[in-house]
Amino acid sequence: MQEKQLLPPSWFVDIRLKFRHLQLLQALSRHNTLQSAAESLGLAQPAASRLLGDLEDVIGIPLFQREGRRLVINAYGSVLTRHANNLLDELDRTRDEFNALLSGGAGTVSIGAIDGPVVDLLTTAVLNIQRDNPDISLEIRTGSSVGLFHDLMNGDIDIMIGRAPEDARSMACHYTPIGEEPMVIAARQDHPLFRKTAPVRLEDMAPFPWVLQRKGGKSRSKLESLFQDRNLPLPKDIIGSDSLLMTLAYLERTDALTVLSAAVANQQAKYRQIQIVSSDVNIAISSYGILMLKSRNQSRPTMKVLDELKKTLRPAQKTGRLAGRPVRS
Repeated sequence: MQEKQLLPPSWFVDIRLKFRHLQLLQALSRHNTLQSAAESLGLAQPAASRLLGDLEDVIGIPLFQREGRRLVINAYGSVLTRHANNLLDELDRTRDEFNALLSGGAGTVSIGAIDGPVVDLLTTAVLNIQRDNPDISLEIRTGSSVGLFHDLMNGDIDIMIGRAPEDARSMACHYTPIGEEPMVIAARQDHPLFRKTAPVRLEDMAPFPWVLQRKGGKSRSKLESLFQDRNLPLPKDIIGSDSLLMTLAYLERTDALTVLSAAVANQQAKYRQIQIVSSDVNIAISSYGILMLKSRNQSRPTMKVLDELKKTLRPAQKTGRLAGRPVRS
């Protein structure tokens, strides 16, 4: 078997990778034909074909498999396309930082977080950043750890607060642990379960509908394993959603139960939107933390935001505020 020729250290210069090559790879990741990718860039298809051929000729490895008119990316193409996207993202970020400086600001930092930390840790840190660094613009998004990690890897967010994946991809990140995220079961205020004597058993909850994370989510998997451990059939009526707003609206109109971060549930219970079910079920799930890509040279505003998150975290860990103890209602 012939040994593949490895790329030399100067490969980037050798192939004279140009902005158009990067744009073509990005376009091909979004379109499944060379024709549509070329049209999105305002190129004729022969010109796009030559650009792709230049890359494959110099690297010596096909980047896409041709299936009729479609181009199906292979493992080599995936690597090159991912880094092409990162390079283009960095160029956009460079432009944004320049524009921020020209307009008197410091730049924009995007943070993605699972719901629990948003209630206390992230909100406190944001207030401190606005007070001490008003020239930093912040963008906050929430979601599941799976979705946020995808955003982090794609360069859509700078900092992630959530759970790292359990595969090798987590090695691409710096990780600062925060702690376990305690979870509770919750329902609307006048749910039939609250007529029972506490603590409510899992057997009592099984007949009711549930609104849970989509399949594969940590809290959903934990609950499913508890049903299995007690030899109980899984609930038949389950709605999968990672949207907190959808979950709360669904609870209000139905007899459904859900699993929420204790911090989120405490906040909603405070305003009597839900009530926490006092049960014999322990749904603590794996610890979460702060993640950042090792491959990215972080901007000064991003490092300032990271420092503030860590400063906010330290007293919270010492006082146990991260435990998120459920309120009694």
